[in-house]
Amino acid sequence: MLLPVIEIEHYTNKLFRIRTERPRTFRFTAGEFVMIGLEDTPKRAYSLTSGPYDEYLEFYSIKVQDGPLTSKLQHIQVGDTIQVSDKPTGTLTLANLELGGNLWMLATGTGIAPFISLLRDPETFDHFDQIHVYWSVRTADELQSYDSFLQEQGIKYTAIVTQDPTWTGHNKRITQFISAGQIVPNLEPSEHKIMICGNLEFNNEVATMFGDWGFTEGNRKSAGSFVQEKAFVS
Repeated sequence: MLLPVIEIEHYTNKLFRIRTERPRTFRFTAGEFVMIGLEDTPKRAYSLTSGPYDEYLEFYSIKVQDGPLTSKLQHIQVGDTIQVSDKPTGTLTLANLELGGNLWMLATGTGIAPFISLLRDPETFDHFDQIHVYWSVRTADELQSYDSFLQEQGIKYTAIVTQDPTWTGHNKRITQFISAGQIVPNLEPSEHKIMICGNLEFNNEVATMFGDWGFTEGNRKSAGSFVQEKAFVS
């Protein structure tokens, strides 16, 4: 699909958001990703941050100055078009996760993207007693995109900034919160479900921790007590 850009917002010199028109025939499930690109670039996997009932499609992106896609995508203007695949997919969906109990969304960087989509879907709130979001970034300005949104959702939201001396809030890595028992305190899979999305090292480390504690990884064949997005790397 070739979709017109209707809105752009730049947050930092490394982060921005794009909204495009949404064809009426396009359907997706909260938490999925699509491939996007420009005419003369390779395509990359981008999680949708828009909800399944929104009238637009939204994407959250990093800027890499010499990146084959983002070096050009970051200069796109309203009215320009981007290529968006019409076959959304991904593992971070409710269908791949056992429902009930507490839901823990653990994200680093732009890995927050699929969780924004899930939180924009009312169905997500129907299936869990409490939703916890832990979002870790390097500097405080990286929180600009969705911090206010997350604070307004009626969830337990914890922002973590790891490399900013001006930040006075939490600064420990998510894995340290897990080890300290502050995330999934009793390690009981029947009571807690986990979604993981961030850089590859983070995904592997967290998935290994919970796998060793008896949590099972969900996929399209069978639901599990945790899921991770292997195709999306922040």
